[in-house]
Amino acid sequence: MNTRNIISRVAALLVVLLAGACEKVDIPREELTGSYERVYMAAAARNPNEVVLKMADTVYHVTYGASVGGYSAPVQDIEIQFVVDSAKVQAYNETNNTSYSLLPASCYELEQAHAVIPAGAVATEPLSIRVNPASGMELFREYLLPVSVSADTKINASLQTAYYIIKASLDFADFPEYDRSGWSILGASSEEPAEGATNGGLAIHAIDGATSTFWHTKWDGGYAPPPHWLAIDMGQTQTLHGLAFTGRQSSNNGKPHTVEVETSGNGTDWAPAGTLTLANSNAQQKFFLTAFPQCRYIRITVSANYGNVEYTHLAELGAF
Repeated sequence: MNTRNIISRVAALLVVLLAGACEKVDIPREELTGSYERVYMAAAARNPNEVVLKMADTVYHVTYGASVGGYSAPVQDIEIQFVVDSAKVQAYNETNNTSYSLLPASCYELEQAHAVIPAGAVATEPLSIRVNPASGMELFREYLLPVSVSADTKINASLQTAYYIIKASLDFADFPEYDRSGWSILGASSEEPAEGATNGGLAIHAIDGATSTFWHTKWDGGYAPPPHWLAIDMGQTQTLHGLAFTGRQSSNNGKPHTVEVETSGNGTDWAPAGTLTLANSNAQQKFFLTAFPQCRYIRITVSANYGNVEYTHLAELGAF
């Protein structure tokens, strides 16, 4: 094919493309309009909505409301109803392999069960779920509150229910660590004096206020068998809200992973106080207990450690 023929064909192709670009094409939009003009809950697009409240005898406000989609605002009012459907808790748990309980009715109140999306608007006014954790919530337990919307028009079924996961917690800053100057060691499964003066190695080094020293279980001449435990005498009876752990300042295996906590009033009879899971970290880690026992004595037992080795170690143990 000669050059002249090639140029002619290219020119013809450009004419066709330009003609197509200038042609007006009508795209039907009616079917799209109907699919968007539906009522929904905006919070449902964020499911689940996680809400952490401070455990206190006070009322907190969690926002809810309804909206309507579409290419234009509705020309007449839309009547809206809100309901908490307890059956949706079980359905949510089955779908997500969870085990939440419904937030107790004594703990919350919907500001309004009925509302209106006014003509010309696209949403109700923001409304509040009033929640008081002290009216029946258990500390640190997560509850589920499903709030569903219905209306005298079509509903977006996929966004019909907003799920709120609500938990009452505490702030570590409100609980300063106890003075340890009167603390002593009640006992330990083992300790290692061969760590020397620099590292310590004795149980007392877990409460000496120095992160450079640490308690280490026996390794010289053979390892002591697990489980490894350390018991503290606080010198007086106090309310134990939680514990603070500081790991040995190294990358060595053996840092506590799973810790069983027990408390006692006499140093002989022990009651379980919780199981804690620590990170493999040199930094201080704080944990609240689920209940706050009155006790003088604390015993921690390391039931698993990082590296799955035969020993364990800890730089500092505190309480608050």
